[in-house]
Amino acid sequence: MTAPTTPAGTAAHSGNPAFNESRYDTYLVPEGVQPATMTVGGTALKTGFLLLLVIAGGAWGWSSATDPVASDIGAGYGNTTVTIPGGFWLASFAALFVGIFVAMNPRRAAIGGMIYALLQGYVLGAISAAYNAQTQGIVGAAILSTVCVFVVALLLYVTRIVRPTQRMAFGVAAGLGGLCLLYFFVWILALFDWAWLYSEEFQAIGAVVSLIAVVLAALSLTLDFGQVERGVQAGAPKLLEWYSAYGLMVTLIWLYITLLRLLAWVTRNR
Repeated sequence: MTAPTTPAGTAAHSGNPAFNESRYDTYLVPEGVQPATMTVGGTALKTGFLLLLVIAGGAWGWSSATDPVASDIGAGYGNTTVTIPGGFWLASFAALFVGIFVAMNPRRAAIGGMIYALLQGYVLGAISAAYNAQTQGIVGAAILSTVCVFVVALLLYVTRIVRPTQRMAFGVAAGLGGLCLLYFFVWILALFDWAWLYSEEFQAIGAVVSLIAVVLAALSLTLDFGQVERGVQAGAPKLLEWYSAYGLMVTLIWLYITLLRLLAWVTRNR
């Protein structure tokens, strides 16, 4: 038997580690076999469900981190912040572990994706509360911006104005690698001069870097859509709906936190 062919125009692969080509190819269905296969509608429903769990976890994290305390951390920043809940770091490392656990095996995506959504939501809720204490209303703006970017990316993909290509995939992967190196470099500098992170120079650099990250996240969504379409047209099994939903959730979480940081940089430079 021969494996199903890949639909034309969707051969580019996402930079999202959850959307790994080898993972999909492993579960593609041979010709002549008719099991339940993944659909766009099923993937959308599962993505929506996981995002609801993120919101539920976010409400929990927010409510656990809303005790205001005085703070003086530099010009351009508010004088009020919130206490970070005791379980913040535990939830952060647990989310990282579960995320890797799911990415390694799509069969774990249903339960693992739900657990990851709750844990990551808790972390995002605590972070969002801290940002909102500094700039009230910024969280709502970040959520709205995330929805708008997602809708625009989806429309551009559906209308084929923007299509996933190998060149785009390479560019996103290279950009992500560069960002990781930059964040590592900044972390090293912060060990020697923490106050520099709150300087006007770093705020300007941070705004530009955050804008680049938003563009990379939007392009990653396009690649993710292409990977989902490839799986649907190639007859991938139903279980990959959960895996695809997990991958889309990861990209949307990244997009949200990047937009939140960008709005914070812009607001503080006003």
